[in-house]
Amino acid sequence: MSNYLETGKIVGTFGINGELKVLSDATTNRFVKGNTLYLGKNTKSLEKVEITSARFHKGMYLVTINNLNNINLVEKYVNFIFYIDRDEMNDLKENEYYFVDLIGLKIVDTKNTEYGVVTDMLDLPASSVIEANINGKKILIPFVKNYIKEVTDIYIMIDHLEEFL
Repeated sequence: MSNYLETGKIVGTFGINGELKVLSDATTNRFVKGNTLYLGKNTKSLEKVEITSARFHKGMYLVTINNLNNINLVEKYVNFIFYIDRDEMNDLKENEYYFVDLIGLKIVDTKNTEYGVVTDMLDLPASSVIEANINGKKILIPFVKNYIKEVTDIYIMIDHLEEFL
C-alpha cells in the first residue's frame, strides 16, 4: 500500500499566468492556498509543492504552485498527478476506507467462496459502489452495510452476492 494517495490530475493550463487545470474527484478539497501536496507522474519521483492560489471553475480546480506565475514555467506539469501523504490525512473512522485501498481486494461470499476482485470504486449520489470483475463480467455492488459484512486487507465479504451474479 502506497503512503501517497492521488488527489487530482493536471489536465492542462489555464491562461498565461501559470494556472493549472486540475481534475479531482476527491471528496475533500485539498487545493487550498498554503496546503502542501506532492506532484509527479507516479509516486516514485515526487516533488513537494505549495498551493499558492486556488479556485474552482467549470468543474475543475485552477491552481498555482510555488508562486510559478508564468505558463512557460508550469507547462511541464501537464499530466502530472497531485498526491497527498497518507500520514497527513485525518484518521478514518470505523468502517471508513480509502477507495484506493479497496481496489484489488478479493470478493467473497459469506461461505468464504472467492468470486473475483474489486476493479474500481464509484462514488455515486445514492451510495458508493464496488465495481468487480467476476467470471469476466463487470458487476456493480452497492457498498452499503446491508451487503458488506466484512472488509479485511485481503477481501470484502458480501452477503447475498448471488443477487448480483
